[in-house]
Amino acid sequence: MSNITIDPDVKPGEYVIKSLFAEFAVQAEKKIEVVMAEPLEKLLSRSLQRGEDLQFDQLISSMSSVAEHCLPSLLRTLFDWYRRQNGTEDESYEYRPRSSTKSKGDDQQRERDYLLERRDLAVDFIFCLVLIEVLKQIPVHPVPDPLVHEVLNLAFKHFKHKEGYSGTNTGNVHIIADLYAEVTGVLAQSKFQAVRKKFVTELKELRQKEQSPHVVQSIISLIMGMKFFRVKMYPVEDFEASFQFMQECAQYFLEVKDKDIKHALAGLFVEILIPVAAAVKNEVNVPCLKNFVEMLYQTTFDLSSRKKHSLALYPLITCLLCNCLSHLKNKDPKMSRVALESLYRLLWVYVIRIKCESNTVTQSRLMSIVSALFPKGSRSVVPRDTPLNIFVKIIQFIAQERLDFAMKEIIFDLLSVGKSPKTFTINPERMNIGLRVFLVIADSLQQKDGEPPMPTTGVVLPSGNTLRVKKIFLNKTLTDEEAKVIGMSIYYPQVRKALDSILRHLDKEVGRPMCMTSVQMSNKEPEDMITGERKPKIDLFRTCIAAIPRLIPDGMSRTDLIELLARLTIHMDEELRALAFNTLQALMLDFPDWREDVLSGFVYFIVREVTDIHPTLLDNAVKMLVQLINQWKQAAQMHNKAQDSQRGVSSGAAHTLPLERTLYSNVFHVVEGFALVILCSTRPATRRLAVSVLREIRALFTLLEISKSDDELAIDVMDRQSASILESFIHLTGADQTTLLYCPSSVDLQTLADWSSSPISHQFDVVSPSHIWIFAHVTQGQDPWIISLSSFMKQENLPKHCPTAVSYAWMFAYTRLQMLSPQVDINSPINAKKVNTTTSSDSYIGLWRNYLILCCSAASSSSSSTSTGSVRCSPPETLASTPDSGYSIDSRIIGIPSPSSLFKHIVPMMRSESMEITESLVLGLGRTNPGAAGGRRWGEPCGAPRASEAGASIPRLRVLWLCLRAIVVAAEGARCAVSCPGGASLTGLLLRRSG
Repeated sequence: MSNITIDPDVKPGEYVIKSLFAEFAVQAEKKIEVVMAEPLEKLLSRSLQRGEDLQFDQLISSMSSVAEHCLPSLLRTLFDWYRRQNGTEDESYEYRPRSSTKSKGDDQQRERDYLLERRDLAVDFIFCLVLIEVLKQIPVHPVPDPLVHEVLNLAFKHFKHKEGYSGTNTGNVHIIADLYAEVTGVLAQSKFQAVRKKFVTELKELRQKEQSPHVVQSIISLIMGMKFFRVKMYPVEDFEASFQFMQECAQYFLEVKDKDIKHALAGLFVEILIPVAAAVKNEVNVPCLKNFVEMLYQTTFDLSSRKKHSLALYPLITCLLCNCLSHLKNKDPKMSRVALESLYRLLWVYVIRIKCESNTVTQSRLMSIVSALFPKGSRSVVPRDTPLNIFVKIIQFIAQERLDFAMKEIIFDLLSVGKSPKTFTINPERMNIGLRVFLVIADSLQQKDGEPPMPTTGVVLPSGNTLRVKKIFLNKTLTDEEAKVIGMSIYYPQVRKALDSILRHLDKEVGRPMCMTSVQMSNKEPEDMITGERKPKIDLFRTCIAAIPRLIPDGMSRTDLIELLARLTIHMDEELRALAFNTLQALMLDFPDWREDVLSGFVYFIVREVTDIHPTLLDNAVKMLVQLINQWKQAAQMHNKAQDSQRGVSSGAAHTLPLERTLYSNVFHVVEGFALVILCSTRPATRRLAVSVLREIRALFTLLEISKSDDELAIDVMDRQSASILESFIHLTGADQTTLLYCPSSVDLQTLADWSSSPISHQFDVVSPSHIWIFAHVTQGQDPWIISLSSFMKQENLPKHCPTAVSYAWMFAYTRLQMLSPQVDINSPINAKKVNTTTSSDSYIGLWRNYLILCCSAASSSSSSTSTGSVRCSPPETLASTPDSGYSIDSRIIGIPSPSSLFKHIVPMMRSESMEITESLVLGLGRTNPGAAGGRRWGEPCGAPRASEAGASIPRLRVLWLCLRAIVVAAEGARCAVSCPGGASLTGLLLRRSG
């Protein structure tokens, strides 16, 4: 609240109004200061109109409520504030621009004048906002006539044309004039005769002057001051008074010769008459309205045929349907747009108001309209480049009385229903209209909305007070039973089939090719790619995705649909990405039967298509996965709360869990396996996201009250083991061990994922466990996470307690390993430049090494735990070659991989000349799960050396022999091995250390 002190001894009502006005004065001054600090070019409405500052809006609304009890005193105080702000004590309020382009001062002085003028305009803006609200209370608390005249004098002086004025504040001057026009419109609702008298007097004075461009512009400005005047429909006396005034204006319209004044009056009539047309019923028989229409009709109709008058006067002539249709193909886009808007208002009157004519006559008229708007065989609509919502409303009006005609003759044709796949083509605009109007009609029938209202002009009030009723559309799937109830059962299946065809074609043309992972889209801006024919297709794609889950395409499996939606979350178009993810969230929140499929399907999508060469996309995808889990959690909380309420009502009925909850644990293990793969990342931020996934799964698991099985949750196991793992290497880092000693329970997976102090190994270290010593050697001065990862993957840890999650992790990690191999193998054709041999945390080598360790540790020949029946969304093919990579990957490997396929893939890479790759291979193979070898001898996958190799690279063969020997030593359980060929190799240290 403000710091202004109010005497607490005054009456309660007086204290309230004084406190409120003091707060208004303080807040208004703050807003003026903000406006003064903004660039002069910025319009005041951007900062001051309603909706920009909710606190200030609430303050003004409070003043309106208080005005019910003290409107006159509030108005006087408000005028005192206005005078003080403008520095005027008289009541003239003459608006005098402080500067113009003709001023001859220096630039600095002119800039100062513009700034002061901007302040005056800001004061007027705030003043009008309050007037608009408080003057609405005049019917409740009448005010003296002098105050009414004071408001009118001030408003009409702002309507005066400022001849020669042109400056930075020109746009703001017009906004203030419109605001005072809105004030006048509010005042006219209760003081119409005073407003009418003032307008007529001002107009009479201007008409008596000799006509000149200044006088013409002054009259037009005066007419524009009445643009927000609205006819009162009741009582009938007010209705008649309003149209008597309209007749006076109509008489002037007929008499005036100047074209611009005529057009201004025509525009004023349109603004006033459209709301009347939307509400009028029996009032059409009132003589004053009939006289007004008869007075204007013939003259306006004759003038509208002249080119110079047609654009301005045509909206007044929405009476002959054939005349409207003849202008739809007008070469002037403005004229064709006016013709279309006139047509659809007239159509509303014909269909909604008078309920059509006989069937034959009605069908003939409607067919002529449809043929003009949607020509048979055309790929577009007429007129082009018109907002599609106008066509949607036209079809909606027709469907209100002729549903079968609208569906079979219009919507089916727009959606290409019944066309064979060979002849099916995408017509974006037509299909967009057809799909949208079907959804609107179905929604209206289900919600029993009744007749659609007459279209308005959509004028936005300058104060920001425009009343917009936000339509809430249903998001629940339209079932066959519901379609039957609303009378659309014979159309619904065909629309679903059409949606399926549209989605498949769009995905092929502008879906998959425009994903951000596509090579063709790399380093391209969306604005450059979403142009030409792609733009309307993507707009149609948006509509189709927004229609789901309201409409489920018929012919597309659930798996395919989820895959499509998931893929669109990495599309070039930002709006399409948001719509696709919103649809996935809606499926998670409102459709229990879809949750398992969405979650597992989204995981498989990330594994297959969001590669590690797009780290930002990968992070965003994992964040979306967290949000999807949150949606399930939110739905579960709502369900539990509803059940608690029911138990309270049903006197303590026993709590029973749905049997299907026990099935969800398999999906959770899929997500856990994916999170373990993401934990292989060398980027701490990505690992933190993986930890979040595991935590969310635990929270959801607990919330669903799923009974514990043989498998523990991965996060529980990892949190439990984190302290001992950190203890195994913390002494090599030199980090503070106080927390570990005194509060080991505070060390969890998050602690290890964020740990940054890298251990330093020494050649003669005989204290550390062997695997700690080896990994410390590898990570000297780098990210120590590899130590934690390898420790978690020891057979007595995660593989023992979480076998199902680890088996999924093996499947996913192998897929990621395949996709990343071409990036790290310097012999790969797609690897244009030599692998960066630095072992930074962001290098592909480090990530590939971590994947390899996970694969070798988790590899198992048993596939029972990840059988495709355990989750409804089948696992991905683990072949991961990219089409353009040229990298050989065994295309026969489908579903769950075998350890032999892993060895066939990685062992030949030991021939690589990269030290880091060889080191990583020995490190990974040395961690191989004993059960994965199946009796195979380690040297077999590599094959015998070729003669060319034997003759050309004897030292290299020795290196391979050393590597193999190191792996054998590790596999036999003596030590964990890693090699670094050449020089003081780690393999040599390892072999000496192992005897």
